[in-house]
Amino acid sequence: MVAPIRGEASRAASGSPDRTGSARNDERVRERLIHWSYLAGERVISALPRGLVMPMAAAAGNAAFDLSGVKVEIVCDNLSRPMGLPADHPRVRHAARKAFRSYGKYLADVMRMPALTPEVVDRLVTIDNIEALYEARSGGTGVLVCTVHIGGMDLIGPGMLRHGESLYVVADDTTYGSLYDHLKAVRADHGLLLIGWRNMRGIFRVLRDRESVVLFCDVGFRRGDVPVEFLGEATTFPAGPATLSARTGAPMLPVYCLRIDQDRFRARGLPTIRCESAEPAEVYRATQALADELGVVIREDPSQWYMFRPIWPQTDAERRWARGALDAARRGQNWGASPA
Repeated sequence: MVAPIRGEASRAASGSPDRTGSARNDERVRERLIHWSYLAGERVISALPRGLVMPMAAAAGNAAFDLSGVKVEIVCDNLSRPMGLPADHPRVRHAARKAFRSYGKYLADVMRMPALTPEVVDRLVTIDNIEALYEARSGGTGVLVCTVHIGGMDLIGPGMLRHGESLYVVADDTTYGSLYDHLKAVRADHGLLLIGWRNMRGIFRVLRDRESVVLFCDVGFRRGDVPVEFLGEATTFPAGPATLSARTGAPMLPVYCLRIDQDRFRARGLPTIRCESAEPAEVYRATQALADELGVVIREDPSQWYMFRPIWPQTDAERRWARGALDAARRGQNWGASPA
């Protein structure tokens, strides 16, 4: 018999339960339940006509809005910026309800991806200017496709695949276990190739191979990220896009995919942005330009922006830091030295 490791031996000798092992088992059970539940929902939703599924998904979004007190307040707070209204204004709350409905439809479309056919994709997704990607790649590098959680970004993958293009999406591969593996396989069938956010070597390899890497930029305020003015207020954007652009020469291509009439989608690329060096002033300039472009996208239809985490600072101390860091960046100074 193989001897137990020291921790197991001491627990066995003392008769105390292995609480860590129990917690791991509980987590595995939870992951399996989530996976099985998702697969069951995926099969049902894929079997039903999309014209029936979309109203059901919107109704589920309505119910989620009515039951999600804290998340509703976060969404209202976020939407108040692009709408220029207080978070408790009736128009903001109406837009937040629509955002929950939009997210419900988005989830339903994602769950229907296994049943997508090229003919369905052609009916659902219009890409206005695929040439924007070709032009961005013309310098001999890959492209950093930068976006926010709006509309139906997962549907842009099948649309791009119809043009012979695939997208590598940087994702969190540390959660959901077997469900992540399933989602990765489904998306790969439709031109969306997931790559773990910690796999920097893989990301650099993709860019060297002149492929496209998708980065979501609305991750919320974090000290140490790049200070920007976003939708009229100081917060931060991740340093990754501009830093990768500086280190690889890959341009940043802001992209969006909005839901339009008849629950179809329209995707479009915006003007490219390049970061010429890793100097703080240049990283700030390029990141602010990216925030400006993506802010315009959100203002076009705030009710399609389903962001359930705070994007702007939440405390007075954080707001002071963000404003001080932004002022320092505008002066060309090191924003990381901004006082709290």
